[in-house]
Amino acid sequence: MLNTSVKPFVCVIGGLNIDLQGSSDRPLVFNDSNPGEIAMSAGGVGRNIAENIAKLNIHSKILSYVGADPLGEFVIEKSEKSGVDTSLLKKDNHLPTSQYLSLLDDNNDMLVSISDMRIIDEMTIQDIDNWDEVISKSSVIIVDANIPILVIEYITNKYSKIPLFLDPVSYAKTSKIIKLIGRFHTVKPNRLEAELISGLKIIDKDSMLKSAKIIFNMGCKQVFITLGSEGVFYYDGNDYGQYLFEGADVISANGAGDAFTAGVVYGFLKLKSIKESAEFASAAAVIALRSLNTISDDMSEERVKLLLKEEKP
Repeated sequence: MLNTSVKPFVCVIGGLNIDLQGSSDRPLVFNDSNPGEIAMSAGGVGRNIAENIAKLNIHSKILSYVGADPLGEFVIEKSEKSGVDTSLLKKDNHLPTSQYLSLLDDNNDMLVSISDMRIIDEMTIQDIDNWDEVISKSSVIIVDANIPILVIEYITNKYSKIPLFLDPVSYAKTSKIIKLIGRFHTVKPNRLEAELISGLKIIDKDSMLKSAKIIFNMGCKQVFITLGSEGVFYYDGNDYGQYLFEGADVISANGAGDAFTAGVVYGFLKLKSIKESAEFASAAAVIALRSLNTISDDMSEERVKLLLKEEKP
């Protein structure tokens, strides 16, 4: 049970960056200047999860690095305005704030991107010890796989008694943490990541269940396998199933996974079953899918609940 004498809060240890997105008005002409628009926003998997959690009325703290530069100040300001506690961010005087640069064509399809996340590789075990007074009191610790593997391993050893949630981030990053998967209370891989972790090809519901059981038997307590347009498959050793929120009306898929992770954390802290968590997290993801922005201005606890009421007859 949670310590009710202290307001529950969540620590997110992971990536934080500036998103720079360039979009062309017309078909791109390579090796030339193209008219269009360039947008800048606060991003990063860990930071996005923390902001969504804050919007769901749960106190969140982001533990990460920023550069001692204007971009760092920008992302701190944006995060604080959204309700995220940034007081534990560490400023690096040598490396710039992480940046993710993407280039879209005239159909809004991404042609290429460049990710400069050198600064997050500077995170050390000593940083975790420096943050210990806060981390040790958190209700949930969320780790995104952008941070160094040695730091992830240290976190899973040091805080094994606190529910640890993992966002694998990508197939490539999942490969480096397979041996640590069983140390996490909850994991949220997509289909390809689940296949990599379990070593089993997912071709139907039977193989989906087998894959989830393999991951569960590694030591996890909750497994959510996200399936894109097919929804999510969930398993906790007792209850399992596949859930799809009908009528997503997708505008942009950016940020849906981060919103889903935040919804899963909300479900763990405030709901009664993994099925309810899957439904709540899916509705949160739908709100993100219906927005051009990575994090929807409409994201809130009340809005997710209303969306679920509207879906159910």
